[in-house]
Amino acid sequence: MKSINKVLSAAVVTAALGGGMLLAASPAFAAAPAWEPDVNGNGGTISFYNAAGVQVTSGTDLSHLFDYAVASTAENPAGFHKANLSFAYPNHSLPTSGWFVNGATVATTYPVASAPGALAGVAANIPVSHPGATEMNLTAALGGAVLDTTAGYANIVQIRLAQSSGANQYWTGDIQYNSTANTWTQVFPTVVTATTTTLTATPNPAITGSTVTLNAAVSPSGAAGTVQFKDGGSNIGAPVTVTGGAASIPTSTLAAGSHSLSAVFTPTDPTSFGGSTGTFTEQVNPPATPTTTTLAVSGGYLTAGSSATLTASVTGPGSTANGSGTVAFYDNGSATAVPGTVTTGPTGTYTLTVDSGFSAGSHSIVAKFAPTDVNVYQASQSAPQSFLTQAAQVGACAQPGSVCTDTQNVTATVPVGTLLINTPYTAAAPLDLGTLVLDPTTSATLTGTAAFEHIVVTDTRSGNLPWTVQAVASNLSDGGSNPNSVINAQNLGLDGLAQTSSGTGFTGTLTYIDRPAASGVAPGAPGSAGLGGGLPQTIITTDHGLGTVDIHGTLTLIAPSSTEPGTFAGTITFTVG
Repeated sequence: MKSINKVLSAAVVTAALGGGMLLAASPAFAAAPAWEPDVNGNGGTISFYNAAGVQVTSGTDLSHLFDYAVASTAENPAGFHKANLSFAYPNHSLPTSGWFVNGATVATTYPVASAPGALAGVAANIPVSHPGATEMNLTAALGGAVLDTTAGYANIVQIRLAQSSGANQYWTGDIQYNSTANTWTQVFPTVVTATTTTLTATPNPAITGSTVTLNAAVSPSGAAGTVQFKDGGSNIGAPVTVTGGAASIPTSTLAAGSHSLSAVFTPTDPTSFGGSTGTFTEQVNPPATPTTTTLAVSGGYLTAGSSATLTASVTGPGSTANGSGTVAFYDNGSATAVPGTVTTGPTGTYTLTVDSGFSAGSHSIVAKFAPTDVNVYQASQSAPQSFLTQAAQVGACAQPGSVCTDTQNVTATVPVGTLLINTPYTAAAPLDLGTLVLDPTTSATLTGTAAFEHIVVTDTRSGNLPWTVQAVASNLSDGGSNPNSVINAQNLGLDGLAQTSSGTGFTGTLTYIDRPAASGVAPGAPGSAGLGGGLPQTIITTDHGLGTVDIHGTLTLIAPSSTEPGTFAGTITFTVG
């Protein structure tokens, strides 16, 4: 962690001011002056404000430093509601009670009825001085004084606020004059800069087991410190160092439900910056439930212009009817749905009546189910229903001997068939990449490989259609909560794909697309290399695919050498369609 000391410094110069007083340039000053708190005053400290009621701690106008000075404690003695300000000039050879004091304002009555903003709410027994427009003139005051040039005293002026009661008690605030820049800066009491912390989390909502990245933005960006991320009252990992106003941490252990996340910023130097907390509500849902959509076409669709009825049935696991969504129907691959109003009948049944029927020619209809909440149910699409619509007959054979055509329709149903993919690996019997080996050249990565056998695709669909295999991997985790307890899925790759055997009845031509592993991508880093990125990547295509084909390849993992020891597990999801 880096600490930042706020100091003022300038080259040593000598400047003449006013009545011939000589001033050394302002030295670096990182702590409160040695005489503070001033035991001879014993009243407390002063805060300075501008005409708008905003606290000020520095300025460039030396002829009128500020518009209000407010004491930190109540008046003593009570009942004397007048206060004035003075300049006191530090002298290292004398106690503060012996310093030369120069009056800076006339006495003003408090509380100040016209005070702006937050100052209007200052308690009536808190001394407040309201200098006039020509008062608190540091330039004029310094013209008649000789400042001590001893280290720790040079160019520092004490401002005192006192009640007009004759009492010896006063309140203090110290400023440092920069004779090079002609500016002043408050050095006592120390001003703590407030911070704000904003927390976000992506993705939101998330699925159980997936990686959620918490991002904290700390303002101002120069505030050094750490952020502790929390889920309710429980810490998520160790505190994270803030760099450039930002800190983040990934986690994949959030259970299903709503989570009250927080990011607690703790400053390295609490005398310079305050702490702050950001909050965020993250929703984690169970994996979406798969659905199945089937389609039936009925009515006079075999003749152009005849009314037709399209009926889709949507089910979930166990053939349970699913009415949590909408269905649209599409003809011949069009991106525009068949027009009309889809009505719902019994749960999971969606019907569209096409009163004007279909035009003459070939048609291929599919039904697409869109769930109301994609985090609860998956979308699905029916197999296409294909048919030929004949043109409507015009006129009739009116006279004997004339040519008459009478078209008769013949139909036959071809079974839809199935398209399946399977591999031999399960949670109980996973593919083991073994113990990873450190790269001896760079020591930056750990590598392991294994043969991925028997990616088996079986296609019994009608039409001898093409198909594509896609794959996507999850991050690998050893179940820990540290950043290095996760291996980015981009570091997992599958390549060297080839056909194991000719298969049963398979005559298609296979095209392979290698997805080589990335090398040591850090946890939480964005990208879609290897099998990572969260979106399925195409690895196999074929021009037509009836029959069964068996494919194998090489699975490679290249993890960062910073990964913690342990057994890491993840999944690869294959999809064929």
